[in-house]
Amino acid sequence: MSNTTMPCLFLGHGSPMNLVLENSFTEALEALCKELPTPKAILVISAHWYTNQTAVSISSGIAYETLYDFYGFPPTLYEMSYPSPSNNTLSKRIATLLDAPLVERGLDHGAWMPLHFLFPKASIPIIQLSLNKNLPLSLHVKIGEQLQVLRDEGIMIIGSGNITHNLGMVDFYNINAPAVQWAQNVDDFVHQAFTCNDVESLVRIEERCPDFKTAHPSIDHYLPLLYIAGTRKKEDELKILTPFFQNASLSMRGFMLS
Repeated sequence: MSNTTMPCLFLGHGSPMNLVLENSFTEALEALCKELPTPKAILVISAHWYTNQTAVSISSGIAYETLYDFYGFPPTLYEMSYPSPSNNTLSKRIATLLDAPLVERGLDHGAWMPLHFLFPKASIPIIQLSLNKNLPLSLHVKIGEQLQVLRDEGIMIIGSGNITHNLGMVDFYNINAPAVQWAQNVDDFVHQAFTCNDVESLVRIEERCPDFKTAHPSIDHYLPLLYIAGTRKKEDELKILTPFFQNASLSMRGFMLS
């Protein structure tokens, strides 16, 4: 396994149905799988571990439980699993680094769904970091800055959410529906700010981007992006991933820093 500096990624994960559909998003992740180096471990910051504290996952077994934290989908999805190994020594190291508690927990679909495509063998240790809903946006970036050191230890960091995420305005019947204007506006704003490394605009997005609150009735799917912004190094090159929409209002845009 590599000891070189690992890339970090923000990924839009969209609907769990992407697990069983073949589309431009899944094809792009399968192509990205062939480009990525093999890390010693992966730390995932998922929108679906949204709680009252910053915590680090730990497992009582040799593999993490696969969590099916979604409802009403075809049975095939609940038959899939992602039994990645745990690395409790590393979990404790990250917890110490952040002065955060350890919590026994499986992998939610925000973590294992993209990993299913990027590292399909499920052979790399995965650790999750929770999102503290009580923190101001600037402190999520600061935690990302603290995590930056892990990249030099062969650990890949992945933020998993969506740049736009209003499920009440999703066109569930047409995955290829064109983007609605408010979603396009937010996607354009975030793309510009992240590309220019304008962290202040990412942190102050609620006041600078009028459509942001429409795109995020709850901010959980936006927050993982801020951690990846914090892990950014001056020498990083930026690659845009999956710059398109699904279901009219879900931006699937991602970023890779390497």
